[in-house]
Amino acid sequence: MPRHLSFFCAALLLTASCSLPAFAPQAAPAPDGVLVSEGTLDGYSGRYVTATGIALKVWREGPTLKLQPEGGTASALIPDSETTFRVSGMDARVEFVFDASDRISHLLLTQGGATVKALHQ
Repeated sequence: MPRHLSFFCAALLLTASCSLPAFAPQAAPAPDGVLVSEGTLDGYSGRYVTATGIALKVWREGPTLKLQPEGGTASALIPDSETTFRVSGMDARVEFVFDASDRISHLLLTQGGATVKALHQ
């Protein structure tokens, strides 16, 4: 796992006043995940900001969705479904959430039982 992302996730979750256990190695599900269309992945692209002002950049690079904290290292997101993804190399998940108008509202970053919400900008 990229070291910068590990520290970033720890800081995010601690900032949200959640306890954070030691990083657990990722289980070994299929590395490619499920197939999600590039159009759907493009829809998740953008800037997301937490309540504490931490920015996350999400973009598609070929068939892969990427996540990068501001000033940190990018990690691939591996799809488990059209809306939920594993963060490559770590035991963390990202879920994209839609509003009533079927637009991306925010993402939820979950690790160690703690969840941080980041609004789509």
